[in-house]
Amino acid sequence: MLTNISIPLLKKTSTPFTEESRIQAEGQKDGEKNIPQMGSYVSAQFEQALIAHGEQGVQRIYEKASLRIAKLQPIFQACLKRLEELESRLKPISELYETRKKELGRDVSILFPSILHLALILFLAIGEFPLNTVVFRLFGEAEYLTYVMASTLAITIPLLGLFIGIHMRHSLPPLAGNILIGLLTPVAVGSALFAISVLRNTYIFAQVSATSAVTLNQDKLAYALFALNTLVFFAALVSSFFAHDPDEKLDSSHSSLFFLDRKKNAVRKELFRIGTKMNGEIKQAKSQIEQVRALTNERVALYRQTNMRFRSLLPPPTFRKSPEVPELKWWAEVSLNSEMGHPNAG
Repeated sequence: MLTNISIPLLKKTSTPFTEESRIQAEGQKDGEKNIPQMGSYVSAQFEQALIAHGEQGVQRIYEKASLRIAKLQPIFQACLKRLEELESRLKPISELYETRKKELGRDVSILFPSILHLALILFLAIGEFPLNTVVFRLFGEAEYLTYVMASTLAITIPLLGLFIGIHMRHSLPPLAGNILIGLLTPVAVGSALFAISVLRNTYIFAQVSATSAVTLNQDKLAYALFALNTLVFFAALVSSFFAHDPDEKLDSSHSSLFFLDRKKNAVRKELFRIGTKMNGEIKQAKSQIEQVRALTNERVALYRQTNMRFRSLLPPPTFRKSPEVPELKWWAEVSLNSEMGHPNAG
């Protein structure tokens, strides 16, 4: 009996030609006529038809898989080229970094992680926007102009603090920079706290008397807003100061290594994802083709067994050979090792 192999493609294209009863009937008919002849090395026409039918299914699977794999290969090659480019850029920077470390006799000294530093700068810019929006609405300009002016300051103030902080870290001696930051920090924080206290008092007076609130707003609101903007600027400056190394060369090479390495890891993840998908497509296609050919072999075996049972002469030599099928040019699987190397033969 034939094994029932579940292959959706064959189910859709199955015809009476491949049914078990039809195969047995054809085997009996050819066997009674001693077809193929006892010394023949050529398969019977019905056997050839069974093999051809199976290979049609193989070709459909092969062509569809080839199209899917062909779409993934250019993406994989582009990612592989990008990875090689990043590695070539990383090598000289890494050598420069190691050389500078030996010259200084120390590793990079960064007190505030770069990721947290950038996140803080972004957070300060977001927080600065509504503060400036309130101020610029007092000008009575159109709403979109208010947003333009507020966003300009929201971006400019943190970025200025960032660049000035980096410049101070690289240009000032470490001791002088630490003393300066230590002196200015309590001043900036104290001024901001006082400004918040002023705004709170203004709100309290506004609940009591509208006239006194207007007077207080005119006298102290400008200072309060100035102090809050100064705190935002100083927060960006201090975070940048402590997020960089005092030595400019070491800091620059370290920053370049950090960002290039992150890009490299992102490309490697994408490369691994696409490579895994490609290998999955290849293995799936191979498995389906093997199932189709196994089913064809079972049909041919059933035909031969039935044929031999009804023959009056000895079976032909062709019955002792496996069905001949065309050799397929299999796709190359890609290497998914730790280095994500070049494709190799699967």
